[in-house]
Amino acid sequence: MVTWEQHLGQAEEWDEYASALSGGFYQTHDWGQVRRLAGWQSLPLVARRGGQVIAAANVLFKRKFGLTICWVPGGPLGDSTTLNSEFREAMGNALGSKFFYCRISLLRADIGNEAVLLSRSGWRRPTVTMSTGIIMSYALEGDESERLRRASGNWRHNLKRSRRHNLRIEQWDNPDPFAISALYREMESLKSLPEQHSMAELKAIFMQCRERLVTYRCLDENGRLLAIRVAGLCGGFTAMDLLAAAGVDARKLYASHATLWALLNHCARLGLTKYDLSGVDPIGNKGVFDFKRGVGSNTVECIGEWEWASVPGLCQAVNWWVTRKGT
Repeated sequence: MVTWEQHLGQAEEWDEYASALSGGFYQTHDWGQVRRLAGWQSLPLVARRGGQVIAAANVLFKRKFGLTICWVPGGPLGDSTTLNSEFREAMGNALGSKFFYCRISLLRADIGNEAVLLSRSGWRRPTVTMSTGIIMSYALEGDESERLRRASGNWRHNLKRSRRHNLRIEQWDNPDPFAISALYREMESLKSLPEQHSMAELKAIFMQCRERLVTYRCLDENGRLLAIRVAGLCGGFTAMDLLAAAGVDARKLYASHATLWALLNHCARLGLTKYDLSGVDPIGNKGVFDFKRGVGSNTVECIGEWEWASVPGLCQAVNWWVTRKGT
């Protein structure tokens, strides 16, 4: 018999569960704390069978207009057969709400007909999704020369070009959120992008998640910041792309190639086996897709986003809200 219950233990214990269940960065305790800036509260739930934790969900929630909106980024983790009515009942009881909506986002490939199981358990695909459901996965096995051979000829050529410009690529032990924020604003202006990460969010990420981050930066020969890339460590085997920004001059100097390659080499030295290059949009943002694919990563179509609501019409209302406000 499987029972869901609220996790009342320490943050370290929660992260041990998440790691054991092959969890991603977005299901860690620290990421839940970062999302408080956007008004989300954290509700950690675990499923046990015979005393053993077999699934976990760090549920983020907001209360709006008498309703509770729940979001499980990168999860739930573990046995998907537990994502049934008992899971939703336990969530509602812990929230103290009969009127709630939940959206989950499973960032893993469907290798066991999990989508069919979810559909049979009452979940449905949202009409408006917040991502494509496609990620890029990079294998860290092999030495540097072997991994470099897996990259495309064009990607290798651009990496070689970066070495002609006296760039300084280094691990950044004490990242400056102000400098990183300025670099993001420069990139957003260059590419006509909306704000990717606010100053407050960047400060929270580096303060709250410091112990599980690896940050690399690229400086030009005059010491000017050109590009940064930040990985979030997920247990002892994987890392995930968390932040990436490049300024106006980075492209012509191939700074992003040099920075990513240095970070991947660092993760390989740590003994990690996989680097999650995060989500891509092959059609809407082909440049980023080609860059991530070019380094030698593989495309993974994830199980993706599913939703459920306790009252009729709530799914439609939330999907409309997502088109207006996002998360």
